[in-house]
Amino acid sequence: MRIALLTLILSFVPTSLLIGQDKLPIRSKDKGQKGQVQVDKVPLGIKEARPKVPTIEELLERGKKGEVDADSMWFIIEHAKERGVTAIDIRSDGSCWVMEKKVLGPGKTSPYIIRSSNEIPNGLSEKILKIAKQKSILFAENVGRAVAAAGTERLKIGVSANNGRSVHSSPSVPFSQYPEEFRESVAILMEETRRFPLNRNGLGVISSEFVNPRQAKRLTVISGQKLIAVKDPGKEAKSLSAIVGASRMPGRRIVVTDPTEWLRIITYLNYDKPGSESQEGQFLISVGAQTYRILVERTSR
Repeated sequence: MRIALLTLILSFVPTSLLIGQDKLPIRSKDKGQKGQVQVDKVPLGIKEARPKVPTIEELLERGKKGEVDADSMWFIIEHAKERGVTAIDIRSDGSCWVMEKKVLGPGKTSPYIIRSSNEIPNGLSEKILKIAKQKSILFAENVGRAVAAAGTERLKIGVSANNGRSVHSSPSVPFSQYPEEFRESVAILMEETRRFPLNRNGLGVISSEFVNPRQAKRLTVISGQKLIAVKDPGKEAKSLSAIVGASRMPGRRIVVTDPTEWLRIITYLNYDKPGSESQEGQFLISVGAQTYRILVERTSR
């Protein structure tokens, strides 16, 4: 009895092992063909289509085309033979401010003479802005390669949009190297501004320069200069103080006409100079995480 039972068990074990080794049918993507996996192959001689990744050179070339958003602009003109500087500020409301100062001698300049007008005739501001906001002009494409003679007239352009939230500016470039259409428009604008009346409400002119973190630390910690915190009212603000406007748009000359604001600027200027009543000079401010040098210049009244 035991021998018969052992014989049955031994005969059942190989059968079970064979059943366990049977391959299960492979699930096919194509339900019509069981046990097969469908693979799509690209025909010989045809390359598989892939998106082209642009090179750095191509990206840079694309970045030079088109134009930027802008609703205001400014020019800084350095006259030939170091005769002086003219700054033109065309604001988003259409008003135009002209600031001129002359070189009186080595290291000496005259106060700014201020002229202004509520508008520029003949749609000239729109025409110049349309040219100035082109990337080829702002980025001085094919301009800086030519060598200009020393002492030639130079021009720097800046444009901004949305109250200084978007700002672009060009390097200082010889005026003769700009496109002819742009040079003609600037020349006509200069001719128009000579007819603007003097504005004696200008108390001073301020501008700003960006200070990198390392230099800011050296000026404040090592040199001991005071750093004054100024609050930016944010992107929803409809109007800006002259200091905030200057910090948002480095290089732009801004005429200060409000006596209260001018008093605040003079207070900042003489903050670490007890007894001083200087109306010209510079001081450091911090707006958020950024540091700026505010330059204060006199006007002729």
